[in-house]
Amino acid sequence: MEHAINYHDGVCEIILSGRFDSVAAPLFDVWLDEHDTPETTGYLLNMQEVPYITSAGLRSILKLHKRAEEKGGRVALCNVIQAVQDLFKMAGFLTFMNLYDSRDAALEALSG
Repeated sequence: MEHAINYHDGVCEIILSGRFDSVAAPLFDVWLDEHDTPETTGYLLNMQEVPYITSAGLRSILKLHKRAEEKGGRVALCNVIQAVQDLFKMAGFLTFMNLYDSRDAALEALSG
């Protein structure tokens, strides 16, 4: 899995591509620890290029959610393909995270 990061007024946009599986998830966790900033309160996961996610990927996203909560922030997801959306729904993630159809809508929700 590949990742890139952009910062927007307290929101950390993380652009993911590739499989978010048991190989990629621990690497993502370490990478995020190295790139996170204290002033970040919102996290946007742009998942347009993520075709597949496993329980390890879900666990990494749950860790990110807890990190955001500790800072008084939250996590939003955008551009999630239907198969991955279905998994988030089945796992109950949509009870505490929001999905957005576009990056702009997610950024607006996190910034507001």
